[in-house]
Order: sequence, then C-alpha cells, then structure tokens
Amino acid sequence: MQSSLDPRSITIMTALMAAVLGAVLLGVRRNYPAGIRGLLPWALAPMTCAAAAGVYAMQGLAPDFVIAQTGNALLLTGCGLFYFGTQRFHGRRATWRFWGGIALASLAVLTWFLIHPDYRIRLLVFTATMSACVLAHARLLLREGRGFAARLVAVTLLLQALVLVLRGVAAVWVDGAASSRFAMTTVQTAYIASYCFCVLLLSVGVLLMASERVREEFELLATRDALTGALTRRAVLQAGEDEFARWLRYGQPLSLLLLDIDHFKQINDRHGHLIGDRVLAEAVAAMREEMRLNDRLGRYGGEEFVILLPSTTPEAARASAERIRAALAAHEPAPGIPPCSASIGVAWTQAGDVGLDALLARADEALYRAKANGRNRVE
Repeated sequence: MQSSLDPRSITIMTALMAAVLGAVLLGVRRNYPAGIRGLLPWALAPMTCAAAAGVYAMQGLAPDFVIAQTGNALLLTGCGLFYFGTQRFHGRRATWRFWGGIALASLAVLTWFLIHPDYRIRLLVFTATMSACVLAHARLLLREGRGFAARLVAVTLLLQALVLVLRGVAAVWVDGAASSRFAMTTVQTAYIASYCFCVLLLSVGVLLMASERVREEFELLATRDALTGALTRRAVLQAGEDEFARWLRYGQPLSLLLLDIDHFKQINDRHGHLIGDRVLAEAVAAMREEMRLNDRLGRYGGEEFVILLPSTTPEAARASAERIRAALAAHEPAPGIPPCSASIGVAWTQAGDVGLDALLARADEALYRAKANGRNRVE
C-alpha cells in the first residue's frame, strides 16, 4: 500500500528537532550541578540519531553500502548513548563494551547482507539489536526510576521496542529482498514516523528526569543543615508537628529530646569557629549511630539539636537519650578536634497537650536542669 507521506521528509524534520534537543541538553549540562551524571551521553544521543537521519536522507547521493552502514552505526550508537546516560544517571557503570560488541556483530551481519543483498534480513537483524538495547534500558528504568519523567521514558522505550519488533516481523510479509529504506509504503512510513517520534519523546523525557533530580537536590538543600547534614529547624519542627498530629489521631506515643553541646562557646573561643564546626559535624555523626531509622535529628539552633522519637515510650526515650549521651562522651574525634559531651532534656506527649510547643517547653526545662546539675547528663 502506497503512503502519501514522504519518509525522507519525516526523517529530515526529525533530525533537525533531535539536534536542537541535543543542544538543549548540552546547555543544561553546563548549568546543572556536576553531581547529576549522564547528561553528556543523553545530549549526544539525539545528536547522533540526528546525524544518522541526515546520513540516511543522503540515499542516492553516495554509495548505498556507505549510507546504510554509516547510518546504522550512528543509530545504534545513539540508542546506546541513551541507555548509557541512564546507567550513569543512576550511578551504574556504563556497559559500553558489552553493547559495543553486540553492535559490531550486528554490523558485520548487516555488511554480509549488503554484499549479498536482502533487505528483509537486514531489517530483522537491525530491529532485533535495537530492541534488545531498548528493552534493557526500559528494564533499568522500571527497576530504579521514580517519578513521572522516569515512567514517561520507560513507557516510551516499551513503545519503541514494540514498534521495532512489529517492523521486524512485518518485514517477512510486506518487504522483498530488494526493498528500500524510503519505500513509499504505509508500513515503512508508519515505522519511520513512530520511531522518530520516540526519539524526540526520549529526549524530552531524559531532560525532565534531569530537571526532577535538580528539584530534589534543591528540596534537600532546603531541608538539610549545610554544616551537619541534620534537618533544618523548620524541617524538624514540621516533622514534629506531623508526628504530634499522628499522636492525636492514633494515640501512638511520641517522645522528644532536646540536646545541647556542653561548653560549646569555650570550644569556639579556644579553638576557633572552624574547629567548632567540625565538633558539631562529628557530634551529629556520633548521634546518628545511636538512632533508629525513623528517628529525626534536626539542628534547633547553634549547638542545640532536637531528636524526634516516634512510637517511643518515656522509658525507651530515656534509654535512647542515655545511649546518645554516652556515645558522645566516648566518641574519639579526629586529630586536632576536641572531644565534647552533651546535656539532654527528655519530654513526651501527655494528656492535654495541644501542640508540639508543649513538648519543646518541657524538654527545655529538663535540659536546663541537666545543665544546672553538672552537664553531661539526661533529665
């Protein structure tokens, strides 16, 4: 069946748009945090696919063998770069040697069937190779991706694999040994159009994935104290309000520790603020060693910290406070860093409490008693 759409025109337009998206991704890479990995392969992927489309569009202007193998090699490379970018984005080692070997083997088979022409077998081999890489990419995202963008890319990859498989199967019935890439048939036009659309959607999807990661990093910066890594005052108080609301609704016990590093002003005066900062950072690391996964540690102000203990009875909270106090007293800091101890006030929810402020006030009173009674103790 003849098609009224020109596959060559579709290919050229897609090449231009893919090149633009690749340039956008390159610009994004220059301005995004260096911790977001995989942007360079992602940027090169649509550019490589665009180059492949440009080479294919030159059919008739250069020997068919050169056009076919150069375009095939570039398209396989572009497919691999999308995958390698996602691997690096998720902190995995790029498996370029494995897939490079598969691509070279595929190109060798394609070379044979260019010398002994059979378009159907070439199409079967090429679509099978591409499908394998695309499905491996989709599998990685389904296992490790999260958020809308990762789901969008995974669905696009699955659709792309479906298009490739259907086109490879259809080659047996609708193509002849002498068919060509830009044959004006409905099947070939639909294949080229849908594949080109998938490449564009993949480029948009990985750009969204990078943007979501940047947003997550900004959210982390907004909720984490830059010096110690503990929650900020605002974040820990919000978490406390949430836990308090849970206590009101379900009656689950909630306890709270208010902790102050003893004689911290003297540490700053004697050793300097840089050393004082190191003391706080090491103190937080020591405290975390004694905390459960669902406990929340936040910097309340200066050398003062809040620790939320959800689903914790007063007795268990006192025991937890003692463990943290002992851990700080026994902690051996790095050379040049003075040791420190802490005074801790313990409070828990009681009948009649109407907000987190009631716990904080009782914990503050207990902390004051701990300091008055000699410091390095729990009250």
